Amino acid sequence: INMKVLKKITILVLAVAMAFSVNVTGTFTESVKAATEFQIISPTNESIVGAGHVYIDWNNPTSGTVSKYNIYIDGNYVTSTNTNRYDYYTTSVKYHTTWIEAVLSNGSKEYTKTVKFGVSKKGLAVNNDMGRRLDPVAMNMGWYYTWGTTPFSYTTYKQIEFVPMIWGTGSESQLDAIAKKNYKYLLGYNEPDMKGDVGGSNINVNVAASHWAKLTGKSDYLGAPAPALCPAWNSGTWFRTFMDSDLVDKSTIDFIPLHCYYGTYGGAAGANTFLKEVVDATYNMYHKPIWITEFAVSGWGYSNASNRKQVEAFLKTAIEGLNKRSYVERYSWFSFNTTDNSNGASALWTNSTGKLTDLGNIYVNNGNPTELAAQGSAVNKYQPSSDNGSNNSSNNNNNTQPQVNKPARAKISKLKNVKGRKVKVSIKKIKKVKGYQIKYSDNKKFNGYWQKNSKKNTYTVKNLDKKTKYYFKVRAYVINGNKKLYGSYSKVKSITVKR
Repeated sequence: INMKVLKKITILVLAVAMAFSVNVTGTFTESVKAATEFQIISPTNESIVGAGHVYIDWNNPTSGTVSKYNIYIDGNYVTSTNTNRYDYYTTSVKYHTTWIEAVLSNGSKEYTKTVKFGVSKKGLAVNNDMGRRLDPVAMNMGWYYTWGTTPFSYTTYKQIEFVPMIWGTGSESQLDAIAKKNYKYLLGYNEPDMKGDVGGSNINVNVAASHWAKLTGKSDYLGAPAPALCPAWNSGTWFRTFMDSDLVDKSTIDFIPLHCYYGTYGGAAGANTFLKEVVDATYNMYHKPIWITEFAVSGWGYSNASNRKQVEAFLKTAIEGLNKRSYVERYSWFSFNTTDNSNGASALWTNSTGKLTDLGNIYVNNGNPTELAAQGSAVNKYQPSSDNGSNNSSNNNNNTQPQVNKPARAKISKLKNVKGRKVKVSIKKIKKVKGYQIKYSDNKKFNGYWQKNSKKNTYTVKNLDKKTKYYFKVRAYVINGNKKLYGSYSKVKSITVKR
């Protein structure tokens, strides 16, 4: 080979190697910075997450041993923890902010940057044929499910939460695999009160009750079986029988999924009937959070423009009503295909193309987090340096604390049964507080609860259910400006109503 040519080749190879080396080194340095910087990992800034339990996760600072983490949400101090996760419960469809303060063992402090995230109740109910051409993030969705146990592999779905479902008893073989993936939520049986030829899992209610314990402990929060027929209707006997069964530990049911398909009944009137007679009525029966995992108007094809307008009015009214109800955690419309001559008026998109219909645009553009939740007095003043790479330590942070001290942690001194389905709550008195908040539930996780305020340290809770175990916790409050500043909740105490 010609020596001049060899020399040129050698120079070229060295140049490429140097360029590659610089690139790799630069990438490695930046990735190390991102990994070691004290920061909130989830949710990511400006993201939209599903309502209900929002997990706030962060990593450890590298400059010392942490004695505790203080969590701030919407400018308010919320609580302290020694773990790297806070389970923040909210059904407020708004943008929220959060930051974490690390208190080190040497007394110094470090702060994460403030993360802004939106909360949405909206989700997608999609199988592969329905959902493969969609971009759920661009559609403002916070979560999705597929009636199955595994998420989609499509890149567009990797940024939003997947909720697995045990569709029928045949899917129970996947429970161990689900448990290993540490899912937040799990959906129970799908329409067990319907036969297979109409889309149900067709499970005898006694079989479902005897199998229920298999589903427990596989996720952080578990949804009840989703009935096709509303529990509040006369025909909703399957679900009522299931909930009344001695084989079902009701405390393992964290929320109730519902389905509803009104036949040719649209407009605002149809939506308001749905909200009142399905959503409100079911909540009033069980006082547990509600998911609506399938709902639509059936019986109208896509070709009739007048019928499509009625469905559009139904959806607008339903979204507004569902977002206003604090006990509704999530919902997902069922999108029939535009080619469905019987039900296509409820199509959000055309399956073969993913192109949104007018109804689809309403679903995408309504019910989104558009405003910031009310902010407290504490402000995270940390700003990244100009090179966006310095450690966010206490030297470049002037975070201010609320000026009014929150009350001491409350304590329940006694719970007493009172005749007439009542319980008297006695609270150890705390000086200089304005009152107490009593929170109680028939679920030990307080999913579905009642809340009362009292200016005295005793309060009698009325209209309780006989032979039912109730859980109580209390906290004190002071007045900070025109707002209440709460102390920490007491330890939970329970009592069974006897008379």
